[in-house]
Amino acid sequence: RYTYPYVGIQWIQDAYVTTRNLDQIGRTEDLHLGRSLTATLGFASTAFGSTNDAMILAAEGEAGTDLGSEQYAIGDFALSSRLEGGGLRNAQLDVGGRYYKRQSEHRVLFAGVAASLSSALDEDVQLMLGGDNGLRGYPLRYQAGTSRAVFTLEERFYTDWQLLKLANVGAAVFVDAGRMWGRDQFAPAPEGWLTDVGIGLRLGSARSGLGNILHVDIAFPLNRDHDIDGLQLLIETKKSF
Repeated sequence: RYTYPYVGIQWIQDAYVTTRNLDQIGRTEDLHLGRSLTATLGFASTAFGSTNDAMILAAEGEAGTDLGSEQYAIGDFALSSRLEGGGLRNAQLDVGGRYYKRQSEHRVLFAGVAASLSSALDEDVQLMLGGDNGLRGYPLRYQAGTSRAVFTLEERFYTDWQLLKLANVGAAVFVDAGRMWGRDQFAPAPEGWLTDVGIGLRLGSARSGLGNILHVDIAFPLNRDHDIDGLQLLIETKKSF
């Protein structure tokens, strides 16, 4: 148990562009292409009810750029850990990048990469790879390890059609590739690179201010063992396309 006060600082560069049909369907979007940084520092102490004394560390940031001709590139990172017993514990670094290229009013090419590194994770924390974090042709929480990388290439389609005037309709064709490294003490060894292809339906709420999008994806693993099906159906709600 860690109970602590903390101090934080946040800096955001005022650099936005207005666009449409990018991460949402049929909505005006304010895309942040500037730099941002957030950092927090906390001190957990037995005097506050914590089990141990520790420094709690967290930071995240983002930077984007306009490449011209409605092409955008955005990179981000997030770091969390705690300094305890003279070393870092439960440390995880996530880095990622996104690229958008508008091909028409109703089509966008999207490419994404995400990588994670971990060290001395708590026993109740695992770094996982599967359908719930980018590898849609494989079951949820399919593999575990100490580091991972996931690549995605996606052709996005946006329509002007509203389903019962409740949801804006879109679709996607995609290919994913990813793998784990390292050995999780509670899981089998990773199997190397895994890839899948698939198609997806996107339903964006036309009546909600949250902008959530329902994803219905059908994906096919291209290299699989006998223990998983040759077709995976994944249904989830996300904040973006």
